[in-house]
Amino acid sequence: MIRAHVGTAEGTGSAGTGLLGRERERELVASLLAGLPGGGGLLHLSGAPGTGKSTVLRLAAAEAVGQGIRVLSTAWAPGEEELPYAALHGLLRPVLAHAGDLPDRERAVLRAAFTGGGTVPDPPETAAAGLRLLAALSEPVLLCVDDLDRLDAASRDALLILAGFCGSAPAGSGSVGMIVAERAGGGSWSSYPNGAAVALGPLPDVHARALVARAGRVGGYGEEQLVLAVAGGNPLALTELSLGGSPVGDTAGFGMLPATPRLAEAYAYDWATLAASARCVLLTAALSTSPCTPDILAASASLLGDDGAARAGLAELVARGLVVEAVDEGAEGSRVLFREPLLRAAAVRLASAARRMAVHAALGRSLGSPVHAAWHAAQCVAGPDEDLAERLERLAAGSRSVTGVLVALAALEGAARLSADPERRAVRLLRAAELACDHGLVDQALRQVGQIDPTESGTLGRALLLRVHDLLPGSSAAGRERVVELCEAARAVAGQDAALPQKLLLAAARRCRWQQVGSRERDLVLRTAKELRAGPRDGWYLVVLSLIDPLSVPRPPVPQPVPRPSDVEGRSLFSQVTTLTVDFERAEPLLEEVEAAFRATGRYGQLPLMLVPRTMCQIWLGTQWHKALALAEESRVIAERTAQSDWAARATGMLAIVAALRGEHDRATECAAEVEESSLRVGQDRQLSLAVLARALTAAGTGRYAEAYARLRSLFADPRTPYAFEQFWGLAFLAEAALPAGEQADARTVAAQVASLTRAGCSPLLERIVAYADAVLAPDEEAEERHRHVLRPGIEVSPLLHGMAQFGYGAWLRRRRRVTESRAPLAAAESVFRALGAPSRAEQAASELRATGWAADGPSGEDDVDGIAHLLSPQQLTIARLAARGLSNRAIGEQLRLSPRTVSSHLYQIFPKLGVSSRAQLAAKFGAD
Repeated sequence: MIRAHVGTAEGTGSAGTGLLGRERERELVASLLAGLPGGGGLLHLSGAPGTGKSTVLRLAAAEAVGQGIRVLSTAWAPGEEELPYAALHGLLRPVLAHAGDLPDRERAVLRAAFTGGGTVPDPPETAAAGLRLLAALSEPVLLCVDDLDRLDAASRDALLILAGFCGSAPAGSGSVGMIVAERAGGGSWSSYPNGAAVALGPLPDVHARALVARAGRVGGYGEEQLVLAVAGGNPLALTELSLGGSPVGDTAGFGMLPATPRLAEAYAYDWATLAASARCVLLTAALSTSPCTPDILAASASLLGDDGAARAGLAELVARGLVVEAVDEGAEGSRVLFREPLLRAAAVRLASAARRMAVHAALGRSLGSPVHAAWHAAQCVAGPDEDLAERLERLAAGSRSVTGVLVALAALEGAARLSADPERRAVRLLRAAELACDHGLVDQALRQVGQIDPTESGTLGRALLLRVHDLLPGSSAAGRERVVELCEAARAVAGQDAALPQKLLLAAARRCRWQQVGSRERDLVLRTAKELRAGPRDGWYLVVLSLIDPLSVPRPPVPQPVPRPSDVEGRSLFSQVTTLTVDFERAEPLLEEVEAAFRATGRYGQLPLMLVPRTMCQIWLGTQWHKALALAEESRVIAERTAQSDWAARATGMLAIVAALRGEHDRATECAAEVEESSLRVGQDRQLSLAVLARALTAAGTGRYAEAYARLRSLFADPRTPYAFEQFWGLAFLAEAALPAGEQADARTVAAQVASLTRAGCSPLLERIVAYADAVLAPDEEAEERHRHVLRPGIEVSPLLHGMAQFGYGAWLRRRRRVTESRAPLAAAESVFRALGAPSRAEQAASELRATGWAADGPSGEDDVDGIAHLLSPQQLTIARLAARGLSNRAIGEQLRLSPRTVSSHLYQIFPKLGVSSRAQLAAKFGAD
């Protein structure tokens, strides 16, 4: 199709170009246009189909028209490849009326070139005449040439000569600029004085995500990740690809999404210009689940009836640059790889259904792998075939990857279609639905479940249906009776499936954890789990125990045998046990490891189960809370976009707690209200405790200590419900609020109750929380020893608790009129809180410090520390602040439980980082800014 832009920018303005990112290309276009009045310019764009070359051309045309520059455009049109100068005629046609102003020679050349009368002039002569015509316009002109590599040969040669002039024209010699787009890169485009060349590669992730969102074709997080993985940053693919609720189709066999007509059209020229044998080999290679060259050639030869034709077809594909034959070191034979993976999906779309089925049949006969051959054979079978169905199940059980889930889903759906037994059909569809939920593909799961008739399901099918229903949206509101159903189903299938009973009991235990169930339901789950466990330290059993009563989990909470790093499921269970028992020091590296494994295999539905606990770890173990905030925000987005409203509420609860700790009280209150509304909607009352913590911290942060205490006290109102992390966290904040609220006596009873429950053993963090509560609530005559106990080495692992403990001790010392001694812990508390990003707590510590008569850092000291925090580690920042206040190395070491030599070593590193050479300069650094 020939396009011409003359004197108008309608439909091609900046908003109409659809261009995201491409800053370098924008800069080059702007530079070319800026140099046009009085000079020439040349820009060459190259890139694969769909990378946005035409979009950049439209942007340039729109910008040029806006600046009063005339725009002439041309592009490839089907059927014009054999018409000499067809594309050049399209380019110059809008200005051919000025040809009458040309000398006779040039006018005759253009007439002969464009009308076909007489001898066709050669490209140099035609290019010179065209240039003379453009010069006669007496106005700057931008030439936009798309698809240069596909234009008729005469036009291409003439345009290359014009391009050389535009790239070499000295200032004052003309005002013609040119932008040329084609697939091929390289050449000497940038060697011209006024020339530049840029290859359009994949979009960066941030722009790719924005383009997918703008296209609006993707429904959920898992589908978005699939599109991003398959598209590989290609803008056209990012806007066209989707999965939706439809069957995955042929392309799923090789882990691709189906191409749309528009995406296939981008490769239609390649397809149409291939010889018949090359097209056959291309389609065979595209559909084949095996990349091995002998397999592809064997199937192609059976279709073509000739080995030589198959080899010739492959040679043509290699010569055209569409595929490469790669030889792996140490491997026998070679593999056929596509230079542009999207061509595989496009070829499948461009071929007829009959042709695709013939290729599948040939591949089914040719491939040596039984499971891969089964995939192709299944595409040609209409009736039941249990043998094929079982082989497809084995294919589905293969290794996982982000796009490999498409293979597994298609294989399971194919196995279900081939099943003669209704129960087997239901089980296979339910396995597919479970897998889809695991990968965050909720629409696919709902479609698969919708194909099941529950009356045709046997015991295993009904149990699996119960499991899948528990994963789908809306299931969390089911009442206590669901706990009983899950336990009964687990017992019923214990002899048929090893993993399913564990999953059912974990689902039941989670309901016990988050719903307001009674001791009867909790006892039933524990009793059933004990019956079905292999031993008391089975990983899944420890998770069940942790969900129902964390303090009853044996110490240390390590499964036996200890899961290896390659055992992702076992490591995931291990991370859950350590999180639920508040053993965050063990949990944090496990959670990070399992999260990375889930991302690598595309299990996005499982990510909230790792990200929310990681947020919890960062609240207590993190040195700066912006990381906790980022984790909470990401977990909420993923949970919402994978239709997990319960995990979205928990992520929002974590957001509320982090915001409250950071002093962002409005946001904390807003998030707490969201948690409350969601908890009532999904029927999970225990999630309200997250809102209680957030509202209590907000109240304490704004000086409303009585309200804060009352809210925190409500967490301990029902002693019959086993305590969980909310109560353990709440104990620290309740003890902190007790003194200003005048509730020390009541708080001591709560602390004593928790202490009695933890005597049998608990995590190090929980031990420190109990010790902290004991210290700040102790009578004055016992307080100092308990404060020193809580501040023993190891407390620094939890910066939040460290800061709270330092502040509690410093405030106690000041109340006892031991002013000088109080300064060091108060200064340490202020430093820790500022590093964490808790300005209100830091200011509270600074206020106490000022009350001791110590000079403040100055009005903008907080801003300076924020800057210094980027240069120093949290421990270095604490040491620097204490040294700036005049403490000796020994005093700093005693305060931080470090040797004087270690403090000296830290200061040796701190001084050059801050550009100071003495303690006096260090004090000035903190006090003057």
